[in-house]
Amino acid sequence: MKKNLFAFLLILLSLLEGWYSYTHLAGKFLLAGIFICGVGIGMFLMFFKVNVKDNKLASYKRELEKESIASDENSARVKVLEQKIEVLEKALENALKK
Repeated sequence: MKKNLFAFLLILLSLLEGWYSYTHLAGKFLLAGIFICGVGIGMFLMFFKVNVKDNKLASYKRELEKESIASDENSARVKVLEQKIEVLEKALENALKK
């Protein structure tokens, strides 16, 4: 929610900068208006670039956590199976001795 509000404010600010530079800064301040508008649009684009990067990083972390949990679960299953095999081997040895 906070990111969406910030993005909306950046879009609004960029539009206001463009409108103001087009209408009020004609003449000798036109280049300054274009520069200010460019800075605003650059901020807007970088915000979305960082936002996309953060989303990808968060999804990658979730994926790593899932893989970690799955590997822990698999190692626990292997340990249980090894213990069952040991019990069965001992039972077989006892049965063969009798």
